[in-house]
Amino acid sequence: MFEFKKASATEIAERNDLAERAAEALTMAGFTVHRDVNQLSDALGALVWVDPADDSRGGVFVQWSVSSSLNDTAVESALKGEIQAPAFRHFSFVTEHMYATLIAILGSAGFQASDADDDMSPYLIRIAG
Repeated sequence: MFEFKKASATEIAERNDLAERAAEALTMAGFTVHRDVNQLSDALGALVWVDPADDSRGGVFVQWSVSSSLNDTAVESALKGEIQAPAFRHFSFVTEHMYATLIAILGSAGFQASDADDDMSPYLIRIAG
């Protein structure tokens, strides 16, 4: 059976503070920022959230969210094996460039931002203070 262990209340509070500061830095840079990972369907722009896990999965994360129509079209192309289709190429271009841009902007704002090394979410960014 899978057991989910949360970080301490102090650690979660520190993560929430870091996430709030990162969201503020991105907002100051002109991005629309969302904080609720459970409301992704309409979220466009930067998503900043805290994972409360008490292991390497836990931390503060940032990810770029494109429109559901672009995402759905890219998925459709990928499922058909059409990775050279314009919609898939556009989705890839936007995702890759926004990933690099978010890392650069967070770094400029004083955060340690790097790849989260998550095979299931290749453009996920982990941030530290």
